[in-house]
Amino acid sequence: MAEHSTDELSRFLNTVRCPQDLSNYLENLRKAGNAVSLSNYLNCIMHEKGLLLRNVVAECNLEQHYAYQIINGNKCNPSRIKVLALAIACRMTLAQTQRSLSISKNAILFPDNPFDAIVIFNISQSNWSVYNINEQLLAEGLPILE
Repeated sequence: MAEHSTDELSRFLNTVRCPQDLSNYLENLRKAGNAVSLSNYLNCIMHEKGLLLRNVVAECNLEQHYAYQIINGNKCNPSRIKVLALAIACRMTLAQTQRSLSISKNAILFPDNPFDAIVIFNISQSNWSVYNINEQLLAEGLPILE
């Protein structure tokens, strides 16, 4: 099973009719290593956008060593807020941000959540300043990106 989209995997999974088929599906999934890592995704986006690693780390408002660990793949389960800070520093679109959250097994952004609404608004406006977004979040009494 080569790398497949979530829709394709859902279609495959819907054809599973017995425990043995499920076992085979899971084994093929493990062998394929279907999941893209957050580290790979961040590095691809930085390369695509011509961003320097040191600039992303400086702009994300995370502790330097921790940010490098996430980007290098040494920290595998970063929190949602940390992924968002990196996504903004990487100048990701909303779709790319949602993908990074999904890859990292964090909840995507929802417009009915005040914190998420502020982040969505700023990404939609191409405001890539974690500092400015944090100012807005603080003004609303919400947690900041750190």
